[in-house]
Amino acid sequence: MIRTAKKWFFLVVPVLMLGLVATNSKAAQAGGAQAGAAPTAPPTMPFKADANGVILFDKETVSQAFAKGATLYNGNAEGKNYRVHTLRRVAPGEVELHVKDTDIFYILEGSATFLTGGAMVEGRDTAPDEKRGKSMNGGTVYHLTGGNVVIIPAGVTHWFKEIQQPVTYLTIKVR
Repeated sequence: MIRTAKKWFFLVVPVLMLGLVATNSKAAQAGGAQAGAAPTAPPTMPFKADANGVILFDKETVSQAFAKGATLYNGNAEGKNYRVHTLRRVAPGEVELHVKDTDIFYILEGSATFLTGGAMVEGRDTAPDEKRGKSMNGGTVYHLTGGNVVIIPAGVTHWFKEIQQPVTYLTIKVR
């Protein structure tokens, strides 16, 4: 099942990423992108780009990143408009709203109840252009499982409300 999901991921997400990067690169050139991540960002994994800027993370590095929840690559620190995170969620989180970042989640395994687009309750600023809240009123309910890809545009609230089975997922943030 994971193997089939990975095949779809490597077919669908790169196409989506190219479109988002192309769309957002104009905003970045106009000063829309800012370097830096939220203070609570996971650690960044070491990497080395080749002469063309290509970065390969070997299987062991990726496995370690998923085990501890890490940022594989923070392109914002280099003036690019994307970041790549490896995450594992075993419990519900807070409601999130990213003013400038679009999130793309590729769910590898697990299952969760995920809400988008509702009104954040008890929201607070946690970093520039980042808000977190206690819960959400309303919104659209999705039941996420391994193999799903979810794209959450900037400015849309989202929340892992319930975790039925621990969720392992790759997140690509595009600014």
